[in-house]
Amino acid sequence: MPVPPRSSRSNCCALMPSIRRVNPAFLASLLALAFLPAMGAAQAKLADGTTIRPDDQRRLEELDASAGSALREAFASGDPDDLALLAEALAGEALPPERALELLPGEWSCRMMKLGNGVPLVVYQGFSCVVTKDGGFEKLTGSQRSKGHLHRDDGRLVYLGTGFIAGDTPPPYAELPDEISPQDMPQRMPEVGMVEITGPDRGRILFPDPYLESRMNLLVLQR
Repeated sequence: MPVPPRSSRSNCCALMPSIRRVNPAFLASLLALAFLPAMGAAQAKLADGTTIRPDDQRRLEELDASAGSALREAFASGDPDDLALLAEALAGEALPPERALELLPGEWSCRMMKLGNGVPLVVYQGFSCVVTKDGGFEKLTGSQRSKGHLHRDDGRLVYLGTGFIAGDTPPPYAELPDEISPQDMPQRMPEVGMVEITGPDRGRILFPDPYLESRMNLLVLQR
């Protein structure tokens, strides 16, 4: 004979499997693991162990794109005399970082060139810059200043510094706030650049995608 169905009463009264409470400490550990990738991205480092801001890492990686766009605009409609100075500034192969660091300490004449973003090419007068034996760099004159350090990074030299207005005392690069706005006063901005020394008395720093005015800044070093 067929087995009679169980009563709904017996079904409704069956015990449900017990649910164990999750240990709060275990849950916190899972959440921490979930955020590890984001934390790693926010703590990018150069080869020498120096922390670099994520947006500055992006700007450095996009240097060729920034330079290409800026140079196209400059050579399309820049002043011929300024273009001659630009071509001269970009001539010469960069020396290896160890040799460049040997040559850099001392005083330099530095001339800023701003390229792209609506103004093809602006060439400023010469300013004064200095590099210390421990890799410190500072632009000493002009209304727009910069102060920071040079870092070795996998076969290249990278500058990380703080851009500021003359008369201000800027914080170190590592102490700049996470959120940066060019409209903030005092005006303090992170600056990242590729340092290329081509000889004992010549070099340049390429600043991709700066916060103000241009698509690329080129600081020409001479002495």
